[in-house]
Amino acid sequence: TFGTMALISLHPASALVPGMTAQERDGSRVYQVLPRPRTARSRHPEEPLGPAALGSFLKDLRKWSSKLMKRTSDAHLWVVLLVILVGAALRISGIGQPITHDEALSYTRFSGLSYHTVFTDLSYPVNHVLHSALVRLSTSIFGLHLWSLRLPALLAGILVLPLFYAFVRSMFNRYIAIMALGLVAGSGCLIEAGSIAQGYSICWLCYITALMLGRHLVRTNNIVTAVLLSTVLALGMWSLPTGLYIALSVLGWTFIQISVKYRVSLNRRLGMLLFSGVLFVAMVVLLYLPIISTYGTAALFHHPAMGQSNWDVFLAGHQDGAFDLWAYFNGTAATWISLLGMAGMVFSMYISSKFRLLAFSLALASIPMVVVLTRVGEPVEWAHLLFLFNLSSAIALFYLLKAVQERVYTGFTKRLRTVLATLVLLVGMGYLGMKGIQDRLERFPEAIYAADWLKGILHADDRILVQYPWIAPLEFHMMAEGMDLGTLRNDPAKAVYVLVGPGDGQTLQEVLARQRYGGVVREPLEKVKDWRRLEIYGTD
Repeated sequence: TFGTMALISLHPASALVPGMTAQERDGSRVYQVLPRPRTARSRHPEEPLGPAALGSFLKDLRKWSSKLMKRTSDAHLWVVLLVILVGAALRISGIGQPITHDEALSYTRFSGLSYHTVFTDLSYPVNHVLHSALVRLSTSIFGLHLWSLRLPALLAGILVLPLFYAFVRSMFNRYIAIMALGLVAGSGCLIEAGSIAQGYSICWLCYITALMLGRHLVRTNNIVTAVLLSTVLALGMWSLPTGLYIALSVLGWTFIQISVKYRVSLNRRLGMLLFSGVLFVAMVVLLYLPIISTYGTAALFHHPAMGQSNWDVFLAGHQDGAFDLWAYFNGTAATWISLLGMAGMVFSMYISSKFRLLAFSLALASIPMVVVLTRVGEPVEWAHLLFLFNLSSAIALFYLLKAVQERVYTGFTKRLRTVLATLVLLVGMGYLGMKGIQDRLERFPEAIYAADWLKGILHADDRILVQYPWIAPLEFHMMAEGMDLGTLRNDPAKAVYVLVGPGDGQTLQEVLARQRYGGVVREPLEKVKDWRRLEIYGTD
């Protein structure tokens, strides 16, 4: 300040610089020093509360949407819409696939009963509560079909595509965003898990939404954003308990950004983030309270039906779990593509501090929690990592194509190379992804054949004897056909039908023994139906 005043006094004629104005008073020149504009580090505006905070949030949303559209050319918009439509079509193509065991069990034990059962029962670990409740609503409105069973997960799996594009664009640029979108749209794992009736895709949608809200909270410290952030994270964990990894990573990512960007308003902003974190914990406890009071907290992460959980078991199996995860991701692509993707991730962490912070936050939240919970989990529970992996590939590819333009072919413009790369990624990854997920999940198409055949001949006093894993798929299709599940009891009956799965190691004698059927069975039982994986034996 003293140096500036000295310069003004020595050189009044040349002292006009930004931040100063000149006035003529009585023939003399007077200079007024204006306050220097504050940067993001020193600014601490009064954050609005109540209705004003909501109005500010909505204003920012409208402003961001308007800015996004103004900076998007028609050609770019059409390519984005094309990629989203192709990604949606790939996911819709799986909605009519035969049912899986977990889908069937989730409906017959939870969604198909009552909302009270959905919110309070965790007798099996396949009750992803929020998803189960949405399935209950969907099937109540549209009737029980495979497509209505999978509709909530399918919609979430599609909606996450434009949301992911918007997040990446706000963080990086539209070229990286559209290539990342092409990779995600064609990702086999995301297509597969996004078109089955489980809570994974709903959790992904909450993840990307929370990242956008966390970014807005860093910039505005808006209390409405803080409440929405905690709500979205709680809903994600209500859909999938391992959404805890996602919640901790988003909160950690937000914390680091605030700590790096602000000084004067640091304490106030961290206080708002702490409020959001505490509210998240309170919401999760409230949502899971009916289940926790009966089954305990540990059942959310390691259900007793999943076997023993301790440190020795974890040490013995965590390497196998990591290998299963690699095989799960690599199974819908190719080894050389996965290796290139790993190289791209290393490069992206080197070149981009924004991506490095995202990856670091996710690792910092996930790895310690895996150790604390002594559980690696099923590979599909980690499918949300693919959003980060595909983002790193898009960043690396962006800089690779830029180098090609600068050193090889100058006519390879940014717009042209981005569109071509996006289409190649979409077609290539989509082809490999759809090929890789074929017959990867165990499905039960014969269950619908059996239900359809039994519907025409079954009487109320007849009985059906069936063993795991066929009982849940058969129950689902019997419910879809409006059949009486009372016929699945093993008490004596006039006519008995025994379902046997030879491919699952079952025999007629084993099924009868396990069912402990107490009625008289005429010998010999005749095989009345024979499909690829299922046989039906019957008596009159």
